[in-house]
Amino acid sequence: MMTMIAGRLSQAVLLLLVMSMIGFAGIHSVGNPVFNVVNVETATAEDIRNATIALGLDQPLWRQYLLFMGNVVTGNFGTSYIYHLPAFPLVMSKLPATFELALTAMLVAAPCGVLLGLVAGRRQGGTLDRIVLKASVFALSLPSFWLSMMLILIGAIALGWFPSSGRGQTVSFLGQDWSFLTFDGLRHIALPALALAIPKIALIARLARAGTIEVEAQDFIRFCRAKGLSPKRILFGHTLPNISIPIVTIVGMQFGGMLAFAVIVETIFSWPGVGKLLIDSIQLLDRPVVMATLTFVAVVFVGLNALVDLTYAVLDPRVRLST
Repeated sequence: MMTMIAGRLSQAVLLLLVMSMIGFAGIHSVGNPVFNVVNVETATAEDIRNATIALGLDQPLWRQYLLFMGNVVTGNFGTSYIYHLPAFPLVMSKLPATFELALTAMLVAAPCGVLLGLVAGRRQGGTLDRIVLKASVFALSLPSFWLSMMLILIGAIALGWFPSSGRGQTVSFLGQDWSFLTFDGLRHIALPALALAIPKIALIARLARAGTIEVEAQDFIRFCRAKGLSPKRILFGHTLPNISIPIVTIVGMQFGGMLAFAVIVETIFSWPGVGKLLIDSIQLLDRPVVMATLTFVAVVFVGLNALVDLTYAVLDPRVRLST
């Protein structure tokens, strides 16, 4: 186990370093943030030059990167050009909103997807199986922006059950504001969480169905039936544990994806999370905030990958033996 942890940590450090290089070069090749800082209509050439020097943009790119990495080691990602706040604390202030949205969506998607996949796989070729297959293909084909707008049209405008935007009422808990702890907050989070959850339900259901069909055909399942075990006990006590590793993988990666790239959903529903902050910062060329967000995204993905690998070792002893 310690060998696996050490190996994963070394890979994580290398991956984060490569990501920082690509992200830094990419964001510095698009536009000039100085023109978003100074008043272009009244600024003189001297004002623009002074702003460029103040932001450190007069240095060569490699020197800017070294200075950036030196500051990152101390936890300093710089100050936002637009909000005039430290970049990383600004990103972290938006994290609770994104986290509760992604967690709510995954708490809906994972159980529903696994249950649908188990039942459909056990009844392969049946009516429910065909319905799950067709519905999953349809759900995976829906663009997230179209799905979000349809949910607003149905849930907010036609039925009037849910608000169409915003986070709603929040309460403070553990030093952060949370909306899921209030009824008004739950009404606000319902539609964006559903917009994130529906494609994940389809993906998890198809994966669970394929795994169930494969496991149900194996000899030990036939042996369980011969012993007289109930179908429910076989399904949840023997089939589910044997398909858990790919499900854990997809749940972990999809949860990381929702934390990092719920940009469209957060923008459409005006949800004040990390994704909306990222898209706003890219439009305004707020480089410190963009780099702080990209670093956070990379750490989330690397951390979830490592956690998934360690979960393999817990779920399947063969992983520990092979390591």
